[in-house]
Amino acid sequence: MASVRIALVGLDHWYSALPLARAIVDHPEAELAGIYHSDPQQARKVGQDLGIDRVTDHPEELIHDPDVTAIASFVSVDRNPDICIAAAREGKHILSIKPLARTLEESSRVVEAVREAGVVFLPAESRQRLSAQYARLKSWVDEGRLGRLLTASFSLWASLPRSWPDDPDPGWFADPNRAPGGGWIDHAIYHIDLLRWLTGSEVARVYGVARNLRYPDLPLEDYGVATVEFESGLVATIEDTWHAAPGAFRMQWSLVGSEGACAYDSLSGRVAVAGSFPPFEGWVHFAPGQAGSEGIDHWIAAMRGEQPIATVEDAHHNLAACVAFYRSAASGEQVVPQVGRR
Repeated sequence: MASVRIALVGLDHWYSALPLARAIVDHPEAELAGIYHSDPQQARKVGQDLGIDRVTDHPEELIHDPDVTAIASFVSVDRNPDICIAAAREGKHILSIKPLARTLEESSRVVEAVREAGVVFLPAESRQRLSAQYARLKSWVDEGRLGRLLTASFSLWASLPRSWPDDPDPGWFADPNRAPGGGWIDHAIYHIDLLRWLTGSEVARVYGVARNLRYPDLPLEDYGVATVEFESGLVATIEDTWHAAPGAFRMQWSLVGSEGACAYDSLSGRVAVAGSFPPFEGWVHFAPGQAGSEGIDHWIAAMRGEQPIATVEDAHHNLAACVAFYRSAASGEQVVPQVGRR
């Protein structure tokens, strides 16, 4: 089959964009057709490292190129809706950063453009569904090994993001005019997406607390914790932060069901499960498997007609739950996500 030509528009989300660019270059059925970034010097350096000659100062050049099949949009959140809409109108398939927009109004514009164009839209936060760790967890849930899911907890402690690998300033990540939130949404959107997928249900209501505990002068929160109720009855606590000391990253999660439980802690690096795993009784430990995926194989397969693991509607639902968190944190009351604002 002919290679799928993918253009990388933006390196603002460099944490994901740089590994993705390498994965595209190394993929036998993909070609990195060009790179755009708001900082031309950084873009040229990345292009040189990857052996890519086409580096442009104008994203429109890549979006309007008829030989480009798909756009990977990794610009800052404030720029993403316009990039995605322009790409959809050109018939380009889209891999979009998370969240896809700052507001539900902006997100709605993207949803409509993608629907009208009939292109594949893969949310960046949903690529985790393709990983070995979470695919296995999904199979355990679907097989009933844990029974009916009752509660879940996620806790991720991170330090401040960097605007570039060698620049400790958080830059646009902590700019309220460019991002919809800070330490909480940065990783909580992954947890929201995962729980929606595992339960097959939507978020019913959210109660959230956002604070600046370590960085009082930061324009966005460095700490957030939420109680999230799902329509299935699952109750989850989700704590995501930028308040960790450098080098003190930690992620832990647990699921408790009517017939068993599952837990993971990055400090031990093991997944533990109690449930229907004969001949074992009690906790069984497993190697966790890779927790992330660039999703190139799946994205290409979806472009060629395979059912995508997630859609632009998933991105909209994930953002709606996060917007509800911030409204709750501001009001002190539970908030129902306004998913219908499309």
